[in-house]
Amino acid sequence: MEPDAFAYGGRAVATLPSGKRCFIRGGVPGDRLRVVIDREKKSYATAEIAEILTPSPDRTAPVCPHAASGLCPGCAYAHVAYPVELAWKQRQFERFLIQSGIVAEDRILPPVGAAQRTGWRNKIRLTVEKHGREVKTGYLQEDNRTVLDLRDCLLARPELSRRMRRTLTSPEFRESLPEGRSRLTFRFTPHDGALLLEQEKCPRFLLDSIPPYGDFHVPPRSFFQINTAMMSALSAEFLKIAKECAPELFIELYCGCGVFSVLAAEAGIEKVYGVELDADAIAAAQLNLREHNLPHGKFISGDAARSPGQLPLNTDHRTLLLVDPPRGGVEGSLLEALNASPLQWMVYVSCAPDTLARDLVRLGSGGWRVVSSRLFDLFPSTSHFESLTLLKRGTGSTAG
Repeated sequence: MEPDAFAYGGRAVATLPSGKRCFIRGGVPGDRLRVVIDREKKSYATAEIAEILTPSPDRTAPVCPHAASGLCPGCAYAHVAYPVELAWKQRQFERFLIQSGIVAEDRILPPVGAAQRTGWRNKIRLTVEKHGREVKTGYLQEDNRTVLDLRDCLLARPELSRRMRRTLTSPEFRESLPEGRSRLTFRFTPHDGALLLEQEKCPRFLLDSIPPYGDFHVPPRSFFQINTAMMSALSAEFLKIAKECAPELFIELYCGCGVFSVLAAEAGIEKVYGVELDADAIAAAQLNLREHNLPHGKFISGDAARSPGQLPLNTDHRTLLLVDPPRGGVEGSLLEALNASPLQWMVYVSCAPDTLARDLVRLGSGGWRVVSSRLFDLFPSTSHFESLTLLKRGTGSTAG
C-alpha cells in the first residue's frame, strides 16, 4: 500500500483496491507499506503498519523514543522533517476552507511556522494509574484507556522537562500517589518557575509572559496559550489587523484572561469588552488591564452564547469583534446574533479548521466574507494548529 497524503489528524492515507480510503498511523506519503487492516467501515478503513517495504524520501527517525515506538499519539509528525509537516498542515487548512467552497484561494495567506519543534509547551497534563505497587504516569494511548508510562516529554519547556524527570523518577513520589486514576499538571512560567499544580500551594494567579507584549496574570488552572513564542506571532498579526481597522470599540468573546483585549487597548482602541465563562480568568483579565495601565475596559463572567444582550453589538461606534472559541467552535445561537447585528469587522481565532469551516459557512449566510486567513503552527510535531481569519461584512471574497 502506498500512502499519497496526510489527513487532518496526522495519519497517512492510501487507497484500497475497492476505492475506499485507508488511514494508516505512522505512515508517510511516498512510503510503500505492508499493512494490517484493523477496522473497516462503510466509507473508510484504518490500518497498522506491518512492514515498511520502501521508506518515503520524507521519512526521518523520530527524536522521541515514544513516537518511534508508535505508542504515543501526541507527535503525529515526528517521523517527517518540519517543512514537510508544515506544508501538509497548510494543505489540510486549505482543503477545509477552499474545497468546501468557503474561501477563495487568494484569501489564504502563507503559514507561519514554529521557530522550534520541541521544548515549547508550558503545560503538560498526565494521567496517573495506580494499582497497588504498579504505577503509571503518562499520556493516554489511542484507545483512550491505556496509559503510556513516561518520565519526560520532549515537547515540554526545558525547565518543565527537568521538573518532570525529577518528580516522576522519585520512588517516594510515585508511592505517594492515590490509588486508581488521577491527574498531574506540570506548569511553567518565567516568573513562577516549573510547578506541579497538584502538589504545590500556588498563588491565585501565575504570571506568564508573551514577548514583547509583557506579562499576563493567569489562574493556575485557566486557559493560556501553551506556546507563548508562537502566541507572540499570532499577537503581532492581530495588532496589524487592529491598526488597519482602527476601531473605536473592541469586543472579545471567549476572552480567557484578556490577552487580545489588553493588546487592543494598548494599540489605542478606546473601549474594550470581554466575555468569558471562567470567573477566575475574568478576575485575571481585569487585573491585566489595570497592570497594563489600561482602565477603559469591561469584562463579563458568563457564557458567550448568552451574552449578546449584555454587549454593545448595536452601537454606532466602529467596532472590531474577536471570537476565540474552543475546538467545538461558536455556538449556533451566537452566530445568529452576530449575523443579526450591524457589526462590520470580525477576527476568528480557531484551533480547529473543521469547526472554523462550518462556522464560516453560517457566517456567510449573514453577509460575512473572508478578507484573509492564515495558519499559525502553535503546536509543532502534533496534528493541531491555530489560525486567524479576518472577516468583513459584504466585502472580501468567497470561492466561486
